[in-house]
Amino acid sequence: MKLRILVFILTSMLVSGIASGQHMPDLTSEGNQSPIGNLEKTPMLGHVVYSRQPDAATIAKLKDEGFTMVLSVRYDDEPVGFDSHKEVEKHGLAFQQISFYKGSINDMPRAVDPEAIDEISKLLNATANGGGKLLLHCESGQRAAGALAAVLYKDHGYTKEDAIGYAEKAGMTSTNVAAALDAYFNSLER
Repeated sequence: MKLRILVFILTSMLVSGIASGQHMPDLTSEGNQSPIGNLEKTPMLGHVVYSRQPDAATIAKLKDEGFTMVLSVRYDDEPVGFDSHKEVEKHGLAFQQISFYKGSINDMPRAVDPEAIDEISKLLNATANGGGKLLLHCESGQRAAGALAAVLYKDHGYTKEDAIGYAEKAGMTSTNVAAALDAYFNSLER
């Protein structure tokens, strides 16, 4: 699985020119994505739409809406109720699972996984110029938006306040995710 992610990222980077350092992807320009199926809130920043968990009927509509990939930042052991990975791939989209938090769904306190943020950042960069949209989701959309803040702060030089501001535009309202982000920000050397 990790090798498949690496091959996908490297191929996308070569195609988009990011590997040669030509530019940073736009992850903050506000776009417009109409609600789809069970996704009533669909904030779009750059090529990424942030949302809650899509149901199977919604997944079937994503390709027609211009999506090429679905990235879940849910825990690996977090119950979904159906095989979303299989459902996404059945409809011709790429799927990746990278948990925003360390450990298991039952672990407390929850902490942002720095290795996951690195992987998410690479994936967002690699897919930025591919021409399609990426759906970044968790159960409610909170961790998905939090992942944006972590990437903007760590890899794009945003201040904590600006990174959180963009996460809020992406739908983050959770004080728990904000607290985990603050601890993550404070753990980084800048």
